[in-house]
Amino acid sequence: MELSTLIYCALALSAGCFVQSTVGFGMAIVAAPVVYFFEPRFVPGVVTFVGLVLALINMWQYRQQISFQGMSAAFIGRVPGTMVAGWILLYISAEHLALILGGGVLLAVLISLMKVRFKPTPKALFIAGFTSGLMGTTTSIGGPPMALVLQHAEAGKLRANLALYFAFSCVLSLIALSATDHFSVWHLKYALLILPAPIITTLLAYKVQHLVKTEWLRYALLVLCTFAGIAAMWQGLSQMWA
Repeated sequence: MELSTLIYCALALSAGCFVQSTVGFGMAIVAAPVVYFFEPRFVPGVVTFVGLVLALINMWQYRQQISFQGMSAAFIGRVPGTMVAGWILLYISAEHLALILGGGVLLAVLISLMKVRFKPTPKALFIAGFTSGLMGTTTSIGGPPMALVLQHAEAGKLRANLALYFAFSCVLSLIALSATDHFSVWHLKYALLILPAPIITTLLAYKVQHLVKTEWLRYALLVLCTFAGIAAMWQGLSQMWA
């Protein structure tokens, strides 16, 4: 593999980690389509592994505001969602994965623009957990459903509980991906090579977090996600038509 490919993927993942460490979610939305463009084999396995490390770091950063009991319904919903996703991965092609990835990103943008308020009831958290498990395992983008349900929580609690959920989710996804040959020693090797850059960026995000206006970052994220989603879908369609 060319060094430039690793550098581009590392930069994309670093940008995603900066966003997630600042607002609570968004790493995969930012990084996955770009990573897929340069190296399709890194999605979802390598992205999910980096997401696990990021979630563990964020959990430690916001450990005092974590609520294990409040997220139990989401954990339960995540399990069947991951199982269904694992089954899907046995039959899906790279081209269809690109379409799902792009569609997932654009759906996340649409949801973000909707002024819908969801209360974090056990039922809502279960549904969000299931949907997140389905999206997260197949495309590595599992944050939007949970973020939508928790979006009105206090900022610190939002980041803490999302980090807790993402850590749990990534472990389940990696198990499913390993069982379907989408995460192997090969993926782990390249994930470890890329990992230093996202970790450094995550630590940097904590230093400058108070300088960043979340609303500005949110709009920039939506614009970037729109272009990334369209690019991923175009790539999938072009490969199917080739």
